[in-house]
Amino acid sequence: MSKIVAAAVIVLLVLAAALWAMFPLDRPPKQGQPAPHAIDQSE
Repeated sequence: MSKIVAAAVIVLLVLAAALWAMFPLDRPPKQGQPAPHAIDQSE
């Protein structure tokens, strides 16, 4: 039983790390990539 719990915890940690890498919550956007709302739509 403990092996199943340990495996589930590892899977959750891996998924959390993957999501954190794709959607960083504490880092500013990379330079050279303006935010979607900052794109010039004057045309």
